Amino acid sequence: GYDVGRGASRKRDRLDGDEDVIEGDETEMNRGKKESIGNDEEEELQTTTEEPSYKKRHKSDPLHHARKKAELRKAEQLELTSQKEQRQQTEGQKVQSRKTKARKLMKRTRRGQPVMKNVIGDLLGKIRSEVGDEGETG
Repeated sequence: GYDVGRGASRKRDRLDGDEDVIEGDETEMNRGKKESIGNDEEEELQTTTEEPSYKKRHKSDPLHHARKKAELRKAEQLELTSQKEQRQQTEGQKVQSRKTKARKLMKRTRRGQPVMKNVIGDLLGKIRSEVGDEGETG
C-alpha cells in the first residue's frame, strides 16, 4: 500500500531513525560486511560511513563565460596600458638625452666658434658605440 511520507525523501528516513532496510542503503550493507572482516579494516569502514557520502552541488553560473571573457579583456587592457606607459617613458628619456646633446653641441665661444670639448666628446661617444657594436657582432 501507500505509506504517507515514504519514498519521496531519503533524508526523512535518516532523520526519523527508522531501521528499515532500503535498497542502496550503505550503512546496512556495511554492517553485514563488518562481521566477516578483521578489526583493522572494521575501524576504517566505520570512519568512512560516519561521513556523508554526498557532496553539495554548486549552482551553475549563467554569466560565468561572460565574466571570464571580461576578466581576460581587463587583463589585456591592463597589459596594453602598462606597455604604453613604458613606451612613453623610454621615448621621454630619448627626447631628454637628444635635447641635452643638442644643447651641448650648440654652445659657442665668445667668438662664435663651437666648443671643441663637447664636439670631440660627442664624436668619441659615437666611435665607442660603433666599436662596441662591432665587438658584439664580430
